[in-house]
Amino acid sequence: MIPLSYFLIAWVILLVIFGVLMLLTLVQMLRHGLASPSTYISTFTFLIVTAGVLLWTLMYFTSVDWNTSINVLPEGIETLFGVPASSDSL
Repeated sequence: MIPLSYFLIAWVILLVIFGVLMLLTLVQMLRHGLASPSTYISTFTFLIVTAGVLLWTLMYFTSVDWNTSINVLPEGIETLFGVPASSDSL
């Protein structure tokens, strides 16, 4: 059983990595892009889509019960490793 909070921690780490890459992308787009309206429109679209996805994700994460655990192994896998079946299956 793995607590769901471990997945939340992994997601936050991935968001930090994404944030760093996003900042590098924005700097490259604005500094080295052509000085045209399409550069600013694509940058603005990139920021709006990114903000929308992050806000949707945060709203979804507020509805998750992070105290629960999940079983990542299939139901019958215990018998392959010699672990006796639980008495709950009566």
